[in-house]
Amino acid sequence: MIDMRIEINEMRNAECRIRNENNRSGWLSLSCLLVFSLFILFASAQNSVIATLTADSTRITIGDHLNVRLAVKHSKSIKILMPTPKDSVGNMDFISSSKIDTIEQATDVVFAQKYTLSAYDSGVFHAGPVAVLYKNSAGGVDTAFSNDIAITVSTVAVDTTHPFKPIKAPLDVPYSWKEFTPYIGGSVGLLILAVIGIILWRKYRMQKPVVQARPKPKDPPHIWARKELKKLEDEKLWQKDEVKMYYSRLTETLRLYLEFRYQWLALESTTEEIEEQIGSYNLKEKAKESLLQTLRTADLVKFAKMLPSPDVNMKAMENAYKFIDFTEPKEEEKKQN
Repeated sequence: MIDMRIEINEMRNAECRIRNENNRSGWLSLSCLLVFSLFILFASAQNSVIATLTADSTRITIGDHLNVRLAVKHSKSIKILMPTPKDSVGNMDFISSSKIDTIEQATDVVFAQKYTLSAYDSGVFHAGPVAVLYKNSAGGVDTAFSNDIAITVSTVAVDTTHPFKPIKAPLDVPYSWKEFTPYIGGSVGLLILAVIGIILWRKYRMQKPVVQARPKPKDPPHIWARKELKKLEDEKLWQKDEVKMYYSRLTETLRLYLEFRYQWLALESTTEEIEEQIGSYNLKEKAKESLLQTLRTADLVKFAKMLPSPDVNMKAMENAYKFIDFTEPKEEEKKQN
């Protein structure tokens, strides 16, 4: 019996020792778990991002504007990306947004932005939740979501017991002279500019260019002209396919001859102007026709790129000689000169 009691006591003591060891092991595990949890909470507190959405009201009428404010609080060591305004309205209609305000705190930073929203149908709408992206301590990208605000949109109450009223006519508002001031000022300004423009245009048009006469050659004009025409013939320009140069030199000689012979500054005049003014000079019709025929042919070559035949080129030179022959001063006129 005594041996049996001793064995029972030993078994009880062993059981107690096992229980004590289990208790110590449990307390140790609990302590480790508590320390690890505190570390996780501390780390998450250092890297947390809190997005909060607030609204001026949770009830609006169709078409009314609602102001919503998004505030994102995070530690200074975290980089966040504020959402674009149109992505921050939930299923409501975006109207406008303000600039992002920054509030510096001891260890945190608060970014805040206001949105103006609206809805054009009745029912329950949601302003949010808003997703805010940020870079965590491990270098990855996480997302913090704000709260969701339910907005009740109601219609305008209509009393159906009363009949519809007709549409009111537009109000008859009298005009004020101040309303016409910009139009009157603009009309007067345009009128002044038009008058100034007409005056300047008439002044410019009536002002004739100052053209100085070139020094006359030593030979009489008809002798000088024949020498120039003979020199042009000897150069054989149109035979060398230099037709344009040929007619330019030919008409230049005739125009200078008019200047030296009649003091007519024809070198700066067009063929049309010469045709209009030639009537004021006492010239024979054959002389006029010879001159104008040569000038018209030259215009076609220079401006219309006409390629005349050899007969036309020789005829032009022949008409030039005829014009000088018809207009050569008579003996009485030569004696006077």
